Amino acid sequence: MTRVLVLAVSVCTLCGCSAKNSTFQSDDHAHERDKMMLEDAGPYHAALTAHLSSKGGHELDIFFETTDNPPKPAPLPLTSFIVFVGPEGGTAQAVLFEPAPKEERKDDPEGKCSHFVGKIPWLKPEESVTVTTTVDIDGTPTTITWKDFHSRKFAHHED
Repeated sequence: MTRVLVLAVSVCTLCGCSAKNSTFQSDDHAHERDKMMLEDAGPYHAALTAHLSSKGGHELDIFFETTDNPPKPAPLPLTSFIVFVGPEGGTAQAVLFEPAPKEERKDDPEGKCSHFVGKIPWLKPEESVTVTTTVDIDGTPTTITWKDFHSRKFAHHED
């Protein structure tokens, strides 16, 4: 038994395995900041937050940003994209995400956007949802998934 353990550790060491890059270990950074849930999006982070409004309808916002500290907006050449939102284990619905108004992303150059908004009037703030999209980032289709997103917990606005 001891020889098997020593052999396994030796193979892992020779292959460059470490706890940091093991598939059983999480990233070395937090995936929450303020009222946003963060996920990796190629060389960037994608931040998801909710705008809950009983008057105007619920919305989700996605921000693309650098991984710098502090992060900076990362405008991408995207005009819109589809996001799938659904309850854990349930059926996801397709939602169109479009650029936020220009005054909410003043520093984005023409033809690029760092902040997108999708209207989700059917969203139930007390439910956990999974939010998934695939976008082109630097020429590579990149899938981003936020699991166990609680819109009330991550709401930047609620009325």
